[in-house]
Amino acid sequence: MQSKIEAEELVRQRFAALEAQDFAALYASYHPQSPFLEQFPSLEAYLDFAAQALAKLKLSATSIGAARETEEGIELICGLSFELAGESQTLYELALLMQAEEGWRYHSAQKLSAEDYSGEFAALDFSHFDQQATKIRF
Repeated sequence: MQSKIEAEELVRQRFAALEAQDFAALYASYHPQSPFLEQFPSLEAYLDFAAQALAKLKLSATSIGAARETEEGIELICGLSFELAGESQTLYELALLMQAEEGWRYHSAQKLSAEDYSGEFAALDFSHFDQQATKIRF
């Protein structure tokens, strides 16, 4: 139970960092084996990207739903509504959090867009992610 609470706290910290545009804190929350770090192997590379692609992002709502333990760690269902470039978007993710030396860290997530799932966040469950034909995690 404590692990679930700690994993949820990491996701809350990530949401807060995104809202505050603290991209260094967001970067630091990734697990050392995250595919994200293959794309952005240095903080500087990510900060350059974030300054261009994420600086105008405005969060409007975040949600954390159900959790389940897996062999790798803990999966959490999360929701994120935001505005970017004048367009409102909602993304849902099945986030995988794994233990690292520093504690829980964000490894990757399977994403669903509003086109993939159009219901209320409260009704979103693991089956919506599990039934996707292609389960891309990034």
